[in-house]
Amino acid sequence: MERNIKFFFAALACGAIILLAACGNAPTPTPDILRETSAPTRRPVIIPTTPPGWTPYSRSTYQIALPDAWQEVKLSEQNLKDAIASAQENNPPLAEQLRTLLESGQYKSLAFYAVEKSNAPILKNVSIARLALQGTNDLEAFAKSYADALPNVARGSRVIEVQAPLQINGTNAAAFQYDVSLVNTEGALTTLRGVQYLYVLDSGDAYLVTIMGDANDAEKFLPLARQIATSFVGVTP
Repeated sequence: MERNIKFFFAALACGAIILLAACGNAPTPTPDILRETSAPTRRPVIIPTTPPGWTPYSRSTYQIALPDAWQEVKLSEQNLKDAIASAQENNPPLAEQLRTLLESGQYKSLAFYAVEKSNAPILKNVSIARLALQGTNDLEAFAKSYADALPNVARGSRVIEVQAPLQINGTNAAAFQYDVSLVNTEGALTTLRGVQYLYVLDSGDAYLVTIMGDANDAEKFLPLARQIATSFVGVTP
């Protein structure tokens, strides 16, 4: 389990150091989330309805939906360089965020990345990392280990909420909410709110969906973050 926790924190750090932006209002349909009360069984995958004004992003092994006010950022080295050059004059916060993603090499660990179209100082983003969690079938125990270790592994972090085990869209899952305090590029202390959903497929593969936003805007940010996270559907290859 220690190895799995390290994978989990690597994905957490990937989202935490990237600054993101304030959130607009969005419709919030009720996702298919049920508290698990019996032994996990194979359930049919449920594809949630894409809300009006949202776009589904489908890949061979997963799908996620985002508001049309968000944009995907391609994660190859050249794509990131091109996006940085394009944003340098008209959106410096985005250029700086993508430069951090590129220079740190964090983009190599991500399967998907998108940001809200905004030039605010703190830009909201969503990332998807694919993990291998073979041998970790007890989501409740895993979630507790993660929550207990987080403050010691990621300085300036504080766990706010842990939910596990869950069933979301027919998939076993766990949900986390936390704050991370860090110094931004201007030397000011910034607190980010993170919402993470861990989806564990029947194959043992797992996907970690991380949405980061401004903790000061949590009242508006959290409903949208949960709606994005619970639009995710993973497919066993």
